Amino acid sequence: MIDVAIIKQRLFRLRELMEHQGLDALIVNRGDEHLSEYLPPFKERLAFISGFTGSAGTVVILRNHDLSELGKKQLVIEKEDHLVTVKNSAAIFVDGRYTLQARNQVGADLFDVFQYNKVSLQEWIQTVLDEGVVGIDPKCISYHSFSKLKTDLQNLNISLVNTANNLIDELWTDKGNEEIASVEIFEDKYNGCPSLEKRRQIAKILREKQIDATLISKSESVNWLLNVRGRDIPNLPVVNSFLVLYSSEQVEWYIDPRKVPNSLLSSLQHHIGKIDYYSEDKLAELPRRLGKQGSVLYVDPATTNAWFIKLLEENNVQLVFGDDLCDMPKACKNPIEIAGMKKCHIRDAVAMCRFLAWLDHLTEPLFSQDKHADLDAKHLPALEFIRTHNEATLSEQLLKFRSEQEGFIEPSFDTISALGPNASIIHYNHVNLGNPRPLGLDGMYLVDSGGQYYDGTTDITRTIMVGPNVNNEMKERFTLVLKGVIAMHRIRFPKNTYGVMLDVLARAPLWQVGLNYEHGTGHGVGHCLNVHEGPQAISQRGGQVPLVEGMVTSIEPGYYKDNEYGIRLENLTVIEQARNQNSGANMCAFVPITFVPFDTRLIKKELLTENEKNWLNEYHFKVRELVKEHLSDFEISWLLRATSAI
Repeated sequence: MIDVAIIKQRLFRLRELMEHQGLDALIVNRGDEHLSEYLPPFKERLAFISGFTGSAGTVVILRNHDLSELGKKQLVIEKEDHLVTVKNSAAIFVDGRYTLQARNQVGADLFDVFQYNKVSLQEWIQTVLDEGVVGIDPKCISYHSFSKLKTDLQNLNISLVNTANNLIDELWTDKGNEEIASVEIFEDKYNGCPSLEKRRQIAKILREKQIDATLISKSESVNWLLNVRGRDIPNLPVVNSFLVLYSSEQVEWYIDPRKVPNSLLSSLQHHIGKIDYYSEDKLAELPRRLGKQGSVLYVDPATTNAWFIKLLEENNVQLVFGDDLCDMPKACKNPIEIAGMKKCHIRDAVAMCRFLAWLDHLTEPLFSQDKHADLDAKHLPALEFIRTHNEATLSEQLLKFRSEQEGFIEPSFDTISALGPNASIIHYNHVNLGNPRPLGLDGMYLVDSGGQYYDGTTDITRTIMVGPNVNNEMKERFTLVLKGVIAMHRIRFPKNTYGVMLDVLARAPLWQVGLNYEHGTGHGVGHCLNVHEGPQAISQRGGQVPLVEGMVTSIEPGYYKDNEYGIRLENLTVIEQARNQNSGANMCAFVPITFVPFDTRLIKKELLTENEKNWLNEYHFKVRELVKEHLSDFEISWLLRATSAI
């Protein structure tokens, strides 16, 4: 964790810069020019200025560090049923996944913490400022978000202005140099569709719309379209770059030239075909050229930063707004990609099963000891050894098993390795939240992890019994979460159903007893790309993208009791056609590609219906058949117990 005193000093220096630029407040988004969820370490500006390390959040900082200088008697935000008091001269806004984490990471006397769907950034600014000037780096916010925010603030008599440069970068002088790695060819045996064919399909759409070109800002889309990968960002194997695709199928690739050495050009041309390479800093010259040519450009306002679209507008480029044209074809995996996803998930399941067998063996003495008698001397060394393990060593052991699998590249995100109360923090990270909690204190362990493989991306969560101190409430709520998982796997739904229509199925068992969870039920997953890939989602917040065949989507309901425990269960699934045997209608189903046992020791069997028990038994039988041939005799013995019928 970053020392609060260090953050306080950084805020002091930042306010000096704000004073010099005539800003009453500054907004700092977590994002870079590509607006990616995952960032290189030297772009983690939000963490630098606040201490918060989550993947989504926004900070607003007032120039006046003392609220009394604002001359207001009372600083409260009026909600329908209560008042929210403003206590600090800076605030951080996060979603439900990160509320507890933000409160743990940022200084309580420096930042107010709000869940953005309960208290908005605009409401906070309206409360602390009657008028004024708010600054923002337009390269780190989408044009869509910038336009809405600008309008909202104008209605409050507050101006939103672009800072000439990023003020955090002016403070952050010791961030170090960017590590440069060459672009990597993503072979056709993995991608299933040559880049030329993908570009032909997108260019055809442009011609049909009578549009000259499209700008692609999202690095995942650029990498998917060109069938390349890179090492610019931890956990996301992409090379950061921009791309312009013309209706003629001509391509301009804006990329740091150090990432495309001369020794690679011949191989790239053979793989990609002929394209034009431009240095990334030449992107600023593109709007003038397009304006002179009278070009019509298609851009996604949600994934293109406000700075660049403003340049386009200033140069009179005719713009057509719409969703990234790569999103849907990228989300709907082709047969080679789906086959690769299924294969890498089996290898990932082997790693997970080896880890769970190892963990069960490690914690066995905790269950065998007699809690009502003095510990037998023979148990003491084993118990002492157990306590040498903690959230960090468990995460490292899982990574070891994964790294032994063929085609493994790196984790697909920072592993959430959470014991006991830490699991109630939805996106907990032992690295960022102080000392890792030792094994042996808690009854349950939540591990959410995944891997990037050349043939796919994995993401799995299991909640495991690691000690005897599990009470009836924990088992009941584990079972309710499992019922939600099973309901999603058993449902059949028409093609083009929206995720919001299915989200209720996962929540219903919890809702019946007055419980819920503060995150979505499912997200899309990329193919050796972003583990949180759009555009589809299964969420209460809805979405405008239907679920169709070929999409890979997570199913991950959960339950979290603050400061006590957390439960989440997650499988990845591929949406496939499922014909109804009675009507003959073509329906869709979530077909699991994750095959790792659920911990049956945590199930209250009387809460499951016969159909739910049958589904679980059939799932566990398939786990056994797919994984056992890759395990040792000891691990097979564990697997047979873990997958025994209930």
